[in-house]
Amino acid sequence: MKKVFIVEDDLEIQDLMKFSFQQVNYEVYQAYNGKEALQKVKLIMPDIIILDVMMPEMNGFEVIEHLRGDPDTCLIPVIMLTSLGHTKDKLTGIKLGADEYLVKPIEPYELIFRAENLIKKYYENVNTVTHLLGLNSLENYIKELLENKKEFIIILLDITNFKPYNLRYGFKKGDEVLKFFSSILRTSVANYGGKCEFLFHLEADKFCIITQKSEIQTMIENIFSLFDNLSEKIYDKEDILNKFFTYKLEENIELKSPLMKIAAGVLKVGKDTPQHYAEVLYRVKEILNTAKQKSKESGEHSIVIL
Repeated sequence: MKKVFIVEDDLEIQDLMKFSFQQVNYEVYQAYNGKEALQKVKLIMPDIIILDVMMPEMNGFEVIEHLRGDPDTCLIPVIMLTSLGHTKDKLTGIKLGADEYLVKPIEPYELIFRAENLIKKYYENVNTVTHLLGLNSLENYIKELLENKKEFIIILLDITNFKPYNLRYGFKKGDEVLKFFSSILRTSVANYGGKCEFLFHLEADKFCIITQKSEIQTMIENIFSLFDNLSEKIYDKEDILNKFFTYKLEENIELKSPLMKIAAGVLKVGKDTPQHYAEVLYRVKEILNTAKQKSKESGEHSIVIL
């Protein structure tokens, strides 16, 4: 069931929108001012936010600034509502990151139609487990950087032994690991790298960070450290003590796997070379393969930088 978070101080409008969304099988959450919205949003992690502009304590413009500046909420679609029809207010909302901007009074069916379209667009570009942008978005972003002759660093990360983990603990538990890891990446990127739009989820066990900051060693080491801290949440105690776990490949075939580690391949891209996004991805994948081999040999996290 899709989740909508309605942030509106007018009780009649709240009730109307709640009833309308419930009629089309949405799970509805509510807040009556901006401060309350920011306190609740991370607990809810809605599929879409309906956000009023004029509210007590904190207006909608202030709320969306906080949402877009937070790695956990920066990608959630937002429809802003206001009784102000002035162009400058619409431009302010769009500039701050609103996906749609509607003027009251609102036609409920139009609001739902726009919400459905935004959610569909959102999940076409975003991984449903981690809510991170995918490969198409990464390719387009690299193209943009190359066309503008921007220098950047691309970091490709792999959770080694993730597939055996799924076979041992189940895919639901594997999804929890991905969610934990995406949260680690968001935190590290926010603290050491850049904005959350530079973070991508490419495959089940592969993630990517693009940053224009040159000091990335500390960020990657922080990722390694935070991942180690997950051990008690993702493994049985016996597996932690043994430093390996067993899994079944087939009914009668039982194998051992080391605990999961993180391998990171890092490529620094200059203004002149390479010239094509596919070359960038090919080169960083080769670097990652080297890092994965080092991790396999050492049984530890590994990083290779070129």
